[in-house]
Amino acid sequence: MFRAILAIFSALLILFSMPGYLWGGLIFVAVVPLFFALEGSTPRQGFGLGYLCGFAFFALLLYWVYTLFEWAGALIIFGHLGLAGLLALWWGLFGTAYVAMQGYRKYLWIAVPALWVLLEYLRSLTRFGFTWGFVSDALAQYPALIQVASLTGTWGISMLIVLVNLLLYRAVRERRLLYSVFAMGLIALDWGWGAYQLARALPEGQPLRVAIVHSNVPQRARSDPGQLQALQTLYLSQLDQLSPESVDLVLLPESIVPAYLLRQEELLRPYQEQARRLRASLIVGTIDYRDGKLLNTAALIAPEGRVSDLYDKVQLVPFSTEYFPMIGLLRRLGLENLIGPLPLGALTPGDGFRPLLLPQGVKLATPICFESIFSRISRAFVSNGAQAILIITNDAWFKRSKALDQHFAKAIFRAVETGRFTLQAANGGVSGVIDPHGKILIATRSEKEQILQETILLQDRATLYVQLGDWVVYLSFVVLLVLAGMRFIPPGVSWVTAPVERLTL
Repeated sequence: MFRAILAIFSALLILFSMPGYLWGGLIFVAVVPLFFALEGSTPRQGFGLGYLCGFAFFALLLYWVYTLFEWAGALIIFGHLGLAGLLALWWGLFGTAYVAMQGYRKYLWIAVPALWVLLEYLRSLTRFGFTWGFVSDALAQYPALIQVASLTGTWGISMLIVLVNLLLYRAVRERRLLYSVFAMGLIALDWGWGAYQLARALPEGQPLRVAIVHSNVPQRARSDPGQLQALQTLYLSQLDQLSPESVDLVLLPESIVPAYLLRQEELLRPYQEQARRLRASLIVGTIDYRDGKLLNTAALIAPEGRVSDLYDKVQLVPFSTEYFPMIGLLRRLGLENLIGPLPLGALTPGDGFRPLLLPQGVKLATPICFESIFSRISRAFVSNGAQAILIITNDAWFKRSKALDQHFAKAIFRAVETGRFTLQAANGGVSGVIDPHGKILIATRSEKEQILQETILLQDRATLYVQLGDWVVYLSFVVLLVLAGMRFIPPGVSWVTAPVERLTL
């Protein structure tokens, strides 16, 4: 029973370190109770304790899914518990593997962080990937502590956090002050390198004057065709606030009106006229119907008023109106309407992370909503030439909950990883501008519509993370593979002289 209490206590500490809660610095001690809970456990008990910790953490962290009750009804309870239960499996695997590693105590300092990072990476993959609740999220508000992400991605931050927790656990368990000194030294080293990076001037780049249109239209109104004209008036009146030639680019949120904006000339024309009036490009979010497919699209309207480029969302939200597995079967069985009033799995994914091309050859990434929580997506955009990252999102689903802060925190990491100015235009969420060091230059979560203006610098330099990608994960896998192989080599037998059959996993 005491072990279970320790596991739940660890879950609470991790929760309170997340964006929107108490203090991100708690993350450096938050996993320590879990290590104490796992002490002396069997692999089966380790799975149970890890799972309990993970389930408590995710069930509390994702409380905001209940804002979808009006759309999904009581089924959202099963959705919430199912999601928490699924994500907790990764923590259960960590508990099992951690217990199994105890025979290699002198290697735990590298094996445990490597294991944690590998499991975080695996849960980010496939169409069902979900990166919410990474331990690295806790440090989003501390630019000096996250600069390592430009080298390692968030994986390096997670590795540091878990290693510090492990060292502090060992310091308490073995009453060895030296472990605490090492832990504090690692934090100081990370902070020192980050402070050095922050003191350096940003690389020179072509300036781009950007305006962000922030709105707070409730989801019910945003989905109601009867509100179409009111929404048109809202967004066009915001654009009217801008003076001609005062900006180079205007960024509007995701799917701003309940209509196929690009297919209805009378709705599109006012935005084209605004682009011509302002002599600026507009990026507008809309649901588009094209070639018999529904797509979540970011449309670029050039200064002369023509729609010059499109990006279609690739990573769709699973189990939602965007993507729902086996939706065809559910429709044939007549069960779709039992889940909620909105059509499920209605969208088709785009064909790649291709930046939008502006005049003068400027390339801009436009990840849409959910896509901004994935490191690999922003990295793909930048690898394809994107010089800045512009996120468009609709967070009105989540009604001013802590999900808004946690979503915006992901944008901070995307900026540091890629070395790009990162902007977010949100309806019902947080809109803002973040520099390549992860500093928030301007931001708002106002309940009233607002225009944010900032000048950013387009960047061409590729960070090490952009160049090498998830190399920390691959190195972690190799480390774990080598340690697993060592288990099959008898004492006194070297790697060089060991028979080949003894090395077989």
